[in-house]
Amino acid sequence: MHNTNQLPFTSNTNTIIRCPHCHSTHIETRNIGKKTGRTIGGAVGGVAGATGMMAGTETGATLGIAGGPAGVIIGGILGAIIGGFIGAATGSKLGENVGEMADDHLLENYRCVDCDHTFNE
Repeated sequence: MHNTNQLPFTSNTNTIIRCPHCHSTHIETRNIGKKTGRTIGGAVGGVAGATGMMAGTETGATLGIAGGPAGVIIGGILGAIIGGFIGAATGSKLGENVGEMADDHLLENYRCVDCDHTFNE
């Protein structure tokens, strides 16, 4: 059941989107590609970041030399962690952007709340 106070869904061009099946304006976006792309991109980016962690570990260890053996260890660990986080964040955003393009051009990204019909603009 839909909320009677719900405003009609508008697209990026500020046109009201209507269901081609029942002509309702109670539309929601599904964003399946965007969500999937973000998840896969984050995982792949995390793996790439983990691979890059070796370079981050070396860099962190090199910078930590001034702190002695403890500085090398701490610098290496921080370099590895930062490399993993940066890789995951970058991959997630890239995957989200690719998924959003798929939503806009390939997938049926809209769902009518009234009749459950899915469609693309």
